[in-house]
Amino acid sequence: MKRLKKSGLILTCLLLMVSMLAACSGNGNKNSNEKGPAESSKPEATNSGTAGEDNPYKEPMEISIAFWDIEGELAKVEKDPIVQEILNKFNITIKPVNTTWDDYGQKIQMWAASGQLPDVFAIDAMGTQYQRKWIDQGVVAPLPDLAKYPNLAEYFKAPDIEGLAVDGKHYTIPRRMFPSVDWSALDRVVMYRWDLAQAAGITKEPDTWEEFKAMLDAIVKADPEGKNITGVTAAQVKMIGGLFWLYGNPVATSDGSGADFKWIKEDGQFIPAVFSQHALPAVQNMKDMYDKKLIDPDIALTSPDIAYDKFASGKAAAMLGGGGFINMDQNVYAKRWANSYPEKDVLESIKVLKPLKGPDGQRHHAIFKTYWSESYFSGKIDSKKLDRILALYDYVLSPEGKALITYGKEGVDYKVEGDQKVMLDKTPHAQKYPATAFLKNLVAYETADAYNMSNPQISHEGIRQEAVNYIDWILNNTKVPDYDIRLTYMSTPTKDKFTIFDHDDLLNVMLSKESAEQAWQKVVDGYKAKGLDKMIEEVNMKANELGIE
Repeated sequence: MKRLKKSGLILTCLLLMVSMLAACSGNGNKNSNEKGPAESSKPEATNSGTAGEDNPYKEPMEISIAFWDIEGELAKVEKDPIVQEILNKFNITIKPVNTTWDDYGQKIQMWAASGQLPDVFAIDAMGTQYQRKWIDQGVVAPLPDLAKYPNLAEYFKAPDIEGLAVDGKHYTIPRRMFPSVDWSALDRVVMYRWDLAQAAGITKEPDTWEEFKAMLDAIVKADPEGKNITGVTAAQVKMIGGLFWLYGNPVATSDGSGADFKWIKEDGQFIPAVFSQHALPAVQNMKDMYDKKLIDPDIALTSPDIAYDKFASGKAAAMLGGGGFINMDQNVYAKRWANSYPEKDVLESIKVLKPLKGPDGQRHHAIFKTYWSESYFSGKIDSKKLDRILALYDYVLSPEGKALITYGKEGVDYKVEGDQKVMLDKTPHAQKYPATAFLKNLVAYETADAYNMSNPQISHEGIRQEAVNYIDWILNNTKVPDYDIRLTYMSTPTKDKFTIFDHDDLLNVMLSKESAEQAWQKVVDGYKAKGLDKMIEEVNMKANELGIE
């Protein structure tokens, strides 16, 4: 009994000492057990205060995001320590809201109409009628003052991004891809099977449209591997204008949103380039290729996986795709090539088509904006959640965040020599850190960054060198035609409601039983019935008022 009393006295003294030490620890009235899940790591974010301040991210936060195939992308997070580290830094968990390349537009418009938008969603809606409605009706939230997010603020200084403000406020974060429109050549790249061309008797890489068509014809007729090979296929039908308009009418190239059509001046007035006098020759060239079986007869049913499977397995002679050499590396070489051709060198078998000389003797490539698609934020989002999302975006755009996502851990994955980063681990970056591409692309594509020999995003060093050589060639050998992007963004009563889905129009002409001229005239007449002439009149009147010549 005495021992029990003595033990109780000792325990009481110990508890008293612990409580006194806790009082002296500087926690004030804060209970030491109130730490949030991320507080123990004390992450230092780009917009946090001094180290002595409370962790601004101690409250766990779930953020719903609609992004292309996000469910599959998030399944990779468990295998990616870098993405886990970044999400833990901001104490964020992501609730995926899946969209696909086939349904994202319809789904998001439906969610917007029914008040069911996720916190963040990705879509290419810039300049569309529904984007304007979202802003007017408060469906999407405006961004706050970006001074708190210095890297994001710097990002918005790019002229074609800064100019997207509506009445002084920004409602979206565009996904920047390129430093200038010259780099748009990378966003519609044609890969072709040079090994099969040689097997079919072709000895010269194509330089003109006539040579390109002759090569496709030779491959299709010879069918060297006996696979009933087809001609050109495409990752998406939306992309077809990015190839076929290059036959003398490059300014007509469109990103598929229906609202990004560009204007040129003909016969003294501005008109959409799609309806230029150069449109019919381009359409006739495409129709001729289809009728001669130089275009995949099933192109209307294509999808990225179908197209890459056909091309990499030798069932398509060429493929039009986005993402340039990055997708050649990841979707052809890394995912498919070894399964079909384990003994063949991918660089000796596949070439990337340089812009061909058109009927005007000029080499043209696709022309887009320096960004593609945008992040929007639900109008119902609260300020704390929006702040957390913007802090994440700011970090991804920061030098520290970029280096971590792009190269990995210094001293483990790379070392710095002078102004270069030298990779230490030869494991393909996309294999070791499979979710970093998703996190980067959620914020900004920054495709141009990959065209650098020290950047491991293109894992195959030979493909990476080809990529660097290709963009150097583009910058030195092609010229973007003149057009005024202000006319694309211009608002007039008719133009605000007008869309031009040129890929649908081209597909209809391609599949038509009529001549190209007859089918194209029906397309033009259809747009006239929708107010084409009225829109042209309004745009020219406003351009005149603004002094745009």
